[in-house]
Parts: sequence; structure tokens; C-alpha cells
Amino acid sequence: MPNTNLVGVELLDIEIEGMTCTACARRVEKNLNKLDGVSAYVDFATEKAHLQLINPLDSSVIAGAVESAGYRVGTGKSELKTLKPRLIAGGVASLVAVLLAMVPGFQFQYSNYIVWAAATVVIFYVAWPFHAAAIKNLRHFDATMDTLVSLGSSVAYGYSVYMILAGQMHTYFETAAVVPSVVLLGRYIEVRARKSATDSVRALLSAIPETATVEIDGKREDVATSSLRKQMIVLVSAGEAIPADGRLLSAFASIDTSTLTGESLPQDLQTGEPVTAGTTNLQGEIRIEVMAVSSSSRLAKIADLVREATAQKSKLASLTDSISKIFVPLVILIAIATYLIWFFLGEQDIAIKAAISVIVIACPCALGIAVPMSLVVATGIGTKKSVVVRTPDSLRLLAKTRHVLLDKTGTLTDGKLAIIKATGLSGISTEAMLEKASAVAVTSKHPVSKAIAETPHDLVATDVIEVAGNGLTGKVDSVMVSVEKPGSYQNQAELDEALENAGPNTLVVVAWDNVARGLIELSDKPRPTSKQAMDELKAAGFSPYLLSGDNPARVGEVAEQLGITDYKGHVSPEGKLELLSAYNEPVAMVGDGINDVSALAKADVGIAMGSGAHAAQAASAITILDDDPRAIAFALKLGTRTYRNILQNLGWAFGYNIVLIPVAALGLLNPMLAGVAMAFSSVSVVANSLRLKAGN
Repeated sequence: MPNTNLVGVELLDIEIEGMTCTACARRVEKNLNKLDGVSAYVDFATEKAHLQLINPLDSSVIAGAVESAGYRVGTGKSELKTLKPRLIAGGVASLVAVLLAMVPGFQFQYSNYIVWAAATVVIFYVAWPFHAAAIKNLRHFDATMDTLVSLGSSVAYGYSVYMILAGQMHTYFETAAVVPSVVLLGRYIEVRARKSATDSVRALLSAIPETATVEIDGKREDVATSSLRKQMIVLVSAGEAIPADGRLLSAFASIDTSTLTGESLPQDLQTGEPVTAGTTNLQGEIRIEVMAVSSSSRLAKIADLVREATAQKSKLASLTDSISKIFVPLVILIAIATYLIWFFLGEQDIAIKAAISVIVIACPCALGIAVPMSLVVATGIGTKKSVVVRTPDSLRLLAKTRHVLLDKTGTLTDGKLAIIKATGLSGISTEAMLEKASAVAVTSKHPVSKAIAETPHDLVATDVIEVAGNGLTGKVDSVMVSVEKPGSYQNQAELDEALENAGPNTLVVVAWDNVARGLIELSDKPRPTSKQAMDELKAAGFSPYLLSGDNPARVGEVAEQLGITDYKGHVSPEGKLELLSAYNEPVAMVGDGINDVSALAKADVGIAMGSGAHAAQAASAITILDDDPRAIAFALKLGTRTYRNILQNLGWAFGYNIVLIPVAALGLLNPMLAGVAMAFSSVSVVANSLRLKAGN
């Protein structure tokens, strides 16, 4: 990945279109690195090239290097939008071809010409991405599954045209139509999974506003956030996000840092303390001095970490590509050898049929649906329990995963501040104290005030004043009531005793006439099913580890309530990455917020809560829609079974080829039977995938 700290180096990101495998990315990268003064990294997951330019370079030169590798610089059009019409056309044409070619009840005079027309649509429109990729591979003396799809379907189509013109009744148009269409379905699902990496980065950076209000010579001016420079003065109103990392110039500020910490309790800052891009100002207008531009902010650096993590998650695709490099050329050589041997034996008719049978039998129809079919079935099973498995690459390590790192706030707790304990002091009842506090707090938008204001009351507060970093005061029944941080009062000894007995929670004192009348403790609560969920995890052999940006004492209390022995507090997003990197074994990460995105992407298996940030879900392999922690163990076990099922499907798909290719080469399997065998292989893969339902 490019180093964003380099001075005097221009950084450039460009979209690359036409890549179908990791080998494609390496070809583009090799060509770009040949350019003078260019250091490039091509990310297949996000379909982008990240360039470092030491010297200025014309965009046409960069585009030329990409095109010379057989690809093109992106126009901004989504690959999913390009594939979708082809997928629909392929589905309709394949269905027509199969029904009219293989079901006697649908056949009629000249129906084979309709099958021919349907197959023509597939070969020249639906299968074009495979043909284009095969041509690129040929230019680089390479071969992938695209090569075999293109070759197999083209041979089946060409031979069928020859047969129908020769007056033969049986053709292989249905094979030519079905193979590209089914494999394209797998490609579509794969692209959707890869797109989640881009979505997670985009959603992460969306926390930074597009415009900012700056102060220039005493005047306000709205500018693009990207134009901010160091030492500029930025004004941020209440409720607005901070556009760049900086230093607080105002006396006080209350900042919602949940995007980075995941904690609902805001931070109270004073002059000179740092503020971070993407966090939100809660009270009044504040002034900050820009210390770093948005592109090099802490949030942007976390986004870079997400890109790096997702770029490494293409093991399953790489496995298929690696097998293809050997399998495809071998099939072609066997087909050529089959033809030559039978030809020299004087059996020209057998030579053609046997060679075509080898290629048809090797068509990766079953291989193309091996992964998507298992995912479709698993997704259906998971959806019934509000669990969605999204990314196949992460399933590879689920069977080996035994360590589960869990975010606290919003994952195992509800993430909402609430009063968990209240104590009346100086002879005032708890109820009376809370009613007065609620009457004052109802005027504030601060999260602590909102939680206190939920207490029912019939009182009205007037002359309410909010002091940033301290609290509120207001007149209730002719008495000035303060709802504030603990301070000094006439009954200090009584308050100190209450503070000593309080838990590791957010503490608020309610006072009037300089006497502390009550102590309120606030915190978020564990979800009702969190304890059962942790028991199920441990029973299944997983080791839970609780992480949070909250104070360690509070994290320890929640861990004790849930029966978790390992925990850590004051953990930043970067700290979560360090913990993940310390493991030598596969690790699962469960989280819900933007602060968890980099860890979810880095983990071998990322699991996001459905009510959490979109960026967290986009960076995860699994999403729990109803936020029930009990689904975590279910999701891990479902993922393990799904990946095992995928391996069985891949094993069957390749095993079928290994067994039947020699049979076809010996002339014992004509093209018609080869097509039937290929169809049987696909049906077997589907049936094996459906076994997941029986196991469930």
C-alpha cells in the first residue's frame, strides 16, 4: 500500500476495469511499475490501483500501461450493473435452451432452431466477459477458469452448429448456454462480496463532512473539506461532525467520539486538547486549528488499514486460480492428444467426438456453482435465525477459529446510557431528587442528560443554563438545581461515602443550596441474552475476549457479569489491530461501530451486529440482523459447516473431471453423454449443498 506520509510524492488512486482474478491484478501492477518514477499496488478486492508518483505523469501514459496489460482505467460504472443484464439474459436463454433441448414435452418441429438462437445470445453476449478474459490470458501465455469456460462453451456451440447444418438432431447448444450462465452467477456473487470492501471504506470515510466552515480574516467561508490545510481555523456548530484532526481553541467542548471509541459517553475537552475528524461536536460552536488534512486524518488512516486487510482476503479465489493454471492447460493438452492419437489410428470421427467430449466434460459448470450454491443455502438457513453469511473467503478459516474478540458497547451491551442506580442524600428521597434532575435535564441534548430526562416528572425548569464540560443548572420550584459532575458541597463526607460505594459508572451529582441531594450512576446495560451467548460460545470450544474503549473497571464489571475471564479497556481502533496481530491462530472479531471497522476487516472472520454502522457490516463476513448475541456461536458453527460443504462441492467438481476425462479420451463417452455427465455433476453439487438444510 502507498505510504501516505511520503513528502513530495503524489498519491493517485485509479479504478481498473476488466480484472477477473488475482493474476489480472498482478499483470496490471507489473506494467504500472515499469513506468519511470511509479510505485504501484493493485488491489483486486477493491479493483483499484494505488500509485505513488515521484515525478508528474500524464494520465494517458498511465492508461496506456493499463491497456497494454489488456485492461482499462475505470469509467465509474459499477461492475455489478454491467453483469446484471448479462446474468438475466443468460438465465432466460439457458432456461429456454434446457427445456426445449432436454424435456420432450416442450419440444416441437424446429424447436432446435430456437435452442440455437438462445445459445447464440449466451455465446455472443452473456459469455463475452469470459471470451475477453481468455484472449487476455492467451496474450500473457496464461490460463484460468475463464479460458476453459470460453473454450468449452465455444467448442460445444461450434460443434452443434456443424451438427445441425449436417442434419443431425442432437446438439449441445444447451451445454453452450448453461455453462457460461451458471459460472457468471458465481462471478456475480463474487463481485458483490468484493464490493463490500469498497463499501466499508466509503462508509467509514463518510463520517468526515464534505464541507467545512473556516475563519479567514475574521470572516466565515464554506470550503471543501479536501481544501483544508494545516493551521487553518475551522468553526464547528453543535451537532456537526469535525472535518479534520486538530487542536481545540475554545475553552470547552463536549465531543461524541463514538465513531472511534464506540462508547456512548462523550468526552469533555479543554483548550489545547486534540480533536479527531469524524467525531461530533455536541454543545455550542467550537473553534479548532487544523493539525492534519482529512486525507491523512486518523479516520483516513484507519480506512487505509481496512483496505490492506480486505486486500489479503482472496484465498479461496486464489486457490481456484492456482488450480486452474495447471488444470486448464492440462485439459487442452489432453484434448489435443486425444484427437491426434485417434486421428493417427485412422478413427477421424472418434477423434473429433472424443476431443470435444474431453473439453465438454471439463467445463466448470459444477465448479462455478460449488461456492455460490453453498452460500445460497447457508444464507437461507442463517436468515431464519437472523444471520447472514456474506463473504466466502472468510469461511476458509472458520473451522480453525477458536478465539473470539468481542466489542462491549453495542455488541454485548445495548449501547444506551441509562440510570442503573440512584441514591438520595441529605434526607431527600431518591424519587424527589430524580424528578428535579429530570426537569432540568430535559432541555439538553447531551447523552447523559437524555438518560436522566427519561425519568417521569410533572415539574418545569426555567432559566436553564448549560455549562460545557460541567453540567446544567435550572430553577425548579423556586430552587436553583444543579445536575453536574461531582464537586465540593456542605455535606461532602456523606457524598464521599456514596462515591466510594458507587460502581465504575458515569457519576452525576444533583445539588441545590450547595448541598448534594443525590448521586446518579449511569451506564449501558448488558443485553438480556449476552450471558447465555457467552456460555454457548465457551461450551462450543471458543475463547471469548472482551474489548472496549470504556474504562477498564467498567469493562471488568461487564466481563464478570457475563462470565468472561479475559478483557481489556481503553482499547483504541489501532489497539484492536495490535491485539489481532498478536494471535498466531485464526481469530473472529465481533463488533458494531465505525471504531470496529478496521478490526472486523483485519480479523479472519468479522461479525457485525445488524443495528450497527453500515461500514462495520460492509467490512464483515457475517451480519447478525437482530443483534442477539446468541447468534454469534450459531454463525460460527454455520460458517464452519458451510465451508466444509464448499470443499466437498469443489472436491466433487474436480474429482468428477479427474475420473471422466480419461473415459472421454478413450472414446468411451460421446459428447451427448459428456453433457449429461456434466449436468449430473451440477445436480450433485446442488444436492450436496442442500444437505446443509438437513444438518440444520
